[in-house]
Amino acid sequence: MNDQRKKIIMTEINYWKKNKLLPEHYCDFLITLYTRGDQEGEIKLSDAILVRDKKKGRLSFIVFILLALAVGGSLFLIKDHFVVTLSLAAIVTIGMLARTIFGKTIQRGMAPLLYILSAFLLLAMSLKTWSVFFEGQTTILIGLLILNCLLWLFAGRLLKLLYFTLSGAAGLLLITGFIFKMMV
Repeated sequence: MNDQRKKIIMTEINYWKKNKLLPEHYCDFLITLYTRGDQEGEIKLSDAILVRDKKKGRLSFIVFILLALAVGGSLFLIKDHFVVTLSLAAIVTIGMLARTIFGKTIQRGMAPLLYILSAFLLLAMSLKTWSVFFEGQTTILIGLLILNCLLWLFAGRLLKLLYFTLSGAAGLLLITGFIFKMMV
């Protein structure tokens, strides 16, 4: 076995040992087996493939959060170029959903936050569209909010995400209460 391959295997076994993915005595046995009893010392854990992938995933997650916050803020701060901000928000939203759905690995903590950010960006795009084209028309605003709540409810049922289901249902109840209050 060549040294490059041996080094990769050793870093992975050390990573498993440190994170208790395998019992320690199994890892010690595997290390002894691969080094044939003459281990040259500890191989750096930061060289492990899983560690590098995890760091790369965290970096892309932070970039998506910052991008979503910047686009969400620009939707309401930039009033002159609404087409550009709406297009940018749509691109970022689609990118986040594509990253979550088609990514190699969906990290457990990352996917729900990207779904939530996408939902908030969609809500912000709806509110921006209303404020640019239909300002003052409450009926259209209520229609857009109902559409967003129905989308959240549908996404919650489809993806089995309780917080989306509850958000959609609560939003629809609040809108229904608002409509009944307006009628009285």
